[in-house]
Amino acid sequence: MGVSGNLKTMLPGDLLQWLSLGQKTGTLVVANKSVEKKIFFKQGRVISSASNDPRDYLGQFLISHGFVTEQELMKAMEVQQQSGILLGKILVMIDVISEPDLLRLMRLKAEEEIYEIFLWPEGDFHFLDDELPAMDMIPLQVDVTGIIMEGSRRVDEWTRIREVIPNAAMVPIESRTIDISDLDDVAKTVVKAMDGKRTIAEIELEARASPFVVCSTLHHLVRDGFVRLMELGGEKAARVAEETAPFEEYSESDEVASLLTRAQHALKGKDYEKVQRLLKAAENLDPNQARVRSAIKGAEAVILADLYAQGMKESRIPRIAKPISEITQMNFTPNEGFILSRINGQWDLGSLMKISPIRESDAMLIFYRLWKDGIIALE
Repeated sequence: MGVSGNLKTMLPGDLLQWLSLGQKTGTLVVANKSVEKKIFFKQGRVISSASNDPRDYLGQFLISHGFVTEQELMKAMEVQQQSGILLGKILVMIDVISEPDLLRLMRLKAEEEIYEIFLWPEGDFHFLDDELPAMDMIPLQVDVTGIIMEGSRRVDEWTRIREVIPNAAMVPIESRTIDISDLDDVAKTVVKAMDGKRTIAEIELEARASPFVVCSTLHHLVRDGFVRLMELGGEKAARVAEETAPFEEYSESDEVASLLTRAQHALKGKDYEKVQRLLKAAENLDPNQARVRSAIKGAEAVILADLYAQGMKESRIPRIAKPISEITQMNFTPNEGFILSRINGQWDLGSLMKISPIRESDAMLIFYRLWKDGIIALE
């Protein structure tokens, strides 16, 4: 292992510049809470990247840029499962996207994955000298200097954005007709996701875009008078805050060890929602502690195994079990709302999770809660 440290002591721009000037070859691993990103270097140049965040997956990124529909992505992923061929190659083979467009978007995707690291308040990193994936990668040759300049610019812009858009529980409403022909691909997707009812958090899911990209788009539209923002009140605001708040308030006595112990007891009692809350609290208190990450990974494995044992197989098809008029009166988190809006009585749980920008364990727990509460039935 080469250099390691924390983003509080070595900023992302300084770290990338050090690896570039040193003409390093290997893998930079950067982790913040449950998200882990890998940046692959060859002789000081970024050749590719990877992330375990579902919103960073190629299929989700192509949806956000309007190149692929959910139906096309689902079909391509079915072919991928059967053939083992890379998803991008399948999409080119079936004429969903051209090879030049695919290469351009893969480069853009790699850049966006790295830009997000600049906005992380903290995170641990380590560099693996001369270690690169064994699988073939399409060499992207991303310019490190350009990455550093744009990443630094986004840090400054994010501060200005937060003065206008302080949280994701606000609802953007179109006040003047927006000509989307003047917008880039992802901004078009963001505007199309606006319906005067969705919160910013819900738009992020619908558009499969990062908080920065969505809020930057809305910030420009608000500044130019095309959009106004409505404060969300009541129970729905609380539900959005519950899912999107980066930190929760806990007293100093609620230390990590205590939270992990309580989470373990809740896991034994199969109170999975409580497990999630306690582990999130522990993660917020010490987001990069190995013990916390291990507890989260272990809990997810136990929960998924139990849910599958209870009959929540990927092959089962969910359908709405309550009248739509009743469901529309309920308050759901953004993730719950996204999952519910995709249930059509035809797609099974496995397919729905494949096209979702939500982590598998979180998505499965949402299906479980909806099933337990009688909102959906499983066939």
